[in-house]
Amino acid sequence: MPRFIVKVASEARVWQEECWAKDEEEVRKLYEKKGFAVLRIRKKRGEIRFSRPKISWKDRIIFTQEFLALTKAGMPFIKSLELIMRKARNPRLMEILAAAKERILDGADLSVAFKPYSEDLGVLFVTSLAAGERSGKIEYTLQKYLDYAIFMDSISSRVKSALIYPAVVISVSLFLVFLLTTFVIPRFANFYQGANLSLPWITTIILSISAFMKKYWIYILILLFLLYLGYKNASKLKGLYFALEKFKLSLPVLGEGIILISASIYFRTLSFLLGGGIPIANSTMVAASASPNGYIREKLSIVSEKIKEGENLTDTLESLGLFPDMGIEMVRVGENSGQLESLLIQAADFIEREFEFKIKRWLSILEPLTILLLGIIVGIMLLSVYLPIFQLARGIR
Repeated sequence: MPRFIVKVASEARVWQEECWAKDEEEVRKLYEKKGFAVLRIRKKRGEIRFSRPKISWKDRIIFTQEFLALTKAGMPFIKSLELIMRKARNPRLMEILAAAKERILDGADLSVAFKPYSEDLGVLFVTSLAAGERSGKIEYTLQKYLDYAIFMDSISSRVKSALIYPAVVISVSLFLVFLLTTFVIPRFANFYQGANLSLPWITTIILSISAFMKKYWIYILILLFLLYLGYKNASKLKGLYFALEKFKLSLPVLGEGIILISASIYFRTLSFLLGGGIPIANSTMVAASASPNGYIREKLSIVSEKIKEGENLTDTLESLGLFPDMGIEMVRVGENSGQLESLLIQAADFIEREFEFKIKRWLSILEPLTILLLGIIVGIMLLSVYLPIFQLARGIR
């Protein structure tokens, strides 16, 4: 949604302000509806963006904290949104708050005003607002959502921090190999050709790879970039997208981590929704959308339908075969004892502890293995380069 600078006039004064809208016609209608005369509209420069900014969990936490504090202080919703907009730095969040404010001015409820932006803020945020409005406990549901957002941010931070070291080492390794094969080894190849040496087989292979890389390296980079773009846009092709998401789950380490994280998020989200008074059929539908994996989201989407047909939660989850058995059994105990909400939290805590244990174990293996692999690759490349020189030195002696 682009930003416009609008010059407007009333009977008393003329002023200029910024406005978020789809086009100039929407801006004009917006101000004329308020009884102002629109003198000039122009699009603000520097607003061209190749991709829509995302709203991170930290952005959601800050927004929810501020909105909750202002609501507890008795501030009207419109005034609260205006105050938050002055401090917001995420351009997408500013657009959403401005649009939501206008919808509230038109008479919409808070949850209805934010509903068109559930893709950005999350279905859970809009659901929390609706539950709070229905029960008259908007502060309670916002606090529960804030706790949930803090948990999700901590999970995201833990996963990212666990992946930073391997990602850096692998990136450096690939860059070093690219540098050696493309720019360093070709210099030795020219020397070997002039010396008419009989090259070892390992040197011949490395030189062939180097010649290929030197000749086609720009095309290889373009191909990798195109593959990256294809992967990022795979969600537009449903069959390909689900195939890729399912393939992730089959990977030895990554797949297990995705399943554990998805189970933890699902159980915790479900507990949060049930605690807000939302029926279990609706709760399972929303909780399914919170999974970070598209294939798991698709599989969990049938849980709501099964519950509507009369099946219980435990048997439905067990039939899917996605989540750890221990977590499923804890859900069974919760259903049988009538304490499903608290047992779901315990199941999520158990799975998170297991995830952290596995992360530490994976890293303890992955870190030395990555360094060893880098050493082997660089060692082979250097050995292939210097073997002919050693042969030449023995021949001279």
